[in-house]
Amino acid sequence: MNDYNKMNHVMPNFFDFQEIYPQAQMPKTPQMNQVEKKKEEVGSPKEGYTLGNLFVNTYVPYKNYMPQKLVAQNEQEALFLKMSELAFAAHELNLFLDVHPDDQAKLKLFNQYRQEANQAREKYENQYGPISIQANVLENSPFLWEQLPFPWEGGKR
Repeated sequence: MNDYNKMNHVMPNFFDFQEIYPQAQMPKTPQMNQVEKKKEEVGSPKEGYTLGNLFVNTYVPYKNYMPQKLVAQNEQEALFLKMSELAFAAHELNLFLDVHPDDQAKLKLFNQYRQEANQAREKYENQYGPISIQANVLENSPFLWEQLPFPWEGGKR
């Protein structure tokens, strides 16, 4: 047993923040009951991606921060943005389902967004080249990304 573990076994756990600093106010976090948890409203993938939070009734903006509206300049950017929004929404629901595995409505929505994100990624990669190692377009040409120009080289098709 190292010294750190010995110390933890000998010393009692006596640290109580409120006891040491009674004037400090700990932030109050609202506790939701089980019924309220089920009412968590899910925003659209676009809204969730823009805010960084798919669950609109739990979004708390930072001070006076205003999210920027993302606008695609061309078809490639529009497809990439759509793919990113759907992947974000699927990921957020995946995290939610880690804690609430029995929520069938969220599971259904997760699977829908996951499938749409995969379809959008496949469409993007077929039109504009691979963006991940899982790209199906790499089956026939594993080094396709070496043949395509990078964006800073004028890599738009």
